[in-house]
Amino acid sequence: MAVISFEMAPAQYRTTFGEESPSIGGEQIMIQPFRVAHRRAWMVLALVLPTVLVVGLMARRPLLRADSKTHNSGVPQPIWQSDHLWKKHEIHSVFLRDTSDPTSVQVALEPLEDVSAPDPLVYWSRELSGSDRLPTNSVLLGAFEPGKPLLLPETNTNGFLILYSLAHQSVVDTASLEGVL
Repeated sequence: MAVISFEMAPAQYRTTFGEESPSIGGEQIMIQPFRVAHRRAWMVLALVLPTVLVVGLMARRPLLRADSKTHNSGVPQPIWQSDHLWKKHEIHSVFLRDTSDPTSVQVALEPLEDVSAPDPLVYWSRELSGSDRLPTNSVLLGAFEPGKPLLLPETNTNGFLILYSLAHQSVVDTASLEGVL
């Protein structure tokens, strides 16, 4: 094997300050065009990324919420309760009617067993989607917190309660309200 020796330029430990640094063979490396291209790429990214973020936020589907007013003026009276309303989990469901507003119905949910879903949300919908996806016309009632009353959106409560895991993007459980109230 032949030994090939390369002569190396002396090491320089300083910045180039815009100068073009020499290569091993003594030819000049053209870094100025690379700097210009890099600067242009960052300028484009500085304009495009915030625009994409704003357009994405504006294009999101708004979350429908039930009326969030609390009914503290009257005493909620239980009108119906069940432990077997939900299909997959045992959740004690108590339906309440406020004495000051007899048209509003609230539901308080108390799990009797562990609901193995991270931060579930409770939705109400007139129909189910038939899959693990949330129906498009569902109304968010609130977070699934034991014993917390959630206001149903309509006086006609026929429909479905849906327990939904946002982290898993799937329906955890459903409860039919047909003929309940």
